Amino acid sequence: MAYGFSNSSEYILWSNENAYRRSLEETTAWETLLNFFFPTTCIPKENQVVTPCSQLQDFSKSECLERKCCYSSSKTSNVHCFAPLKDKPTQMFRMFGLGVISMIVLGCLPICCCLLCQRSTWANPLRRKVNRILKGLKNRRNKLKRDAEMLGKATDEEGLGDEKEKTKALSSH
Repeated sequence: MAYGFSNSSEYILWSNENAYRRSLEETTAWETLLNFFFPTTCIPKENQVVTPCSQLQDFSKSECLERKCCYSSSKTSNVHCFAPLKDKPTQMFRMFGLGVISMIVLGCLPICCCLLCQRSTWANPLRRKVNRILKGLKNRRNKLKRDAEMLGKATDEEGLGDEKEKTKALSSH
């Protein structure tokens, strides 16, 4: 399958094999990045000068595509096979998108790091002190609750003991 565009005249970029007889699936990561940030197109704008792909202008369609050039069935300025043109609007749009995404990441990264470090006892020495103080307060509160329960049980037993003595004293009279 060939990459290309259909307009009033057909412009076709290279096919699934490039000039070095490698399939497009085998392109390296660097080539992919370069193609992404420096896009090309085969559709010339009005009155745009196209340069022939080679000194020989009479390439057949297959020869043109093998050399990674653009082919036009309608002769654009007397050239059927011409070099791909730089696509500045697409390049600017992609760079703008990369900039926006970078700014969002750089804006959110410090916030995320601060939130993670704030909750970490390893990175935040104040958190260790606060945890120690809270642990001490919880221990005191639990001790007070236990003491209150013990006193409550003791007073209940004493109160029951007093009532038993009163009932014994009343029944003995």
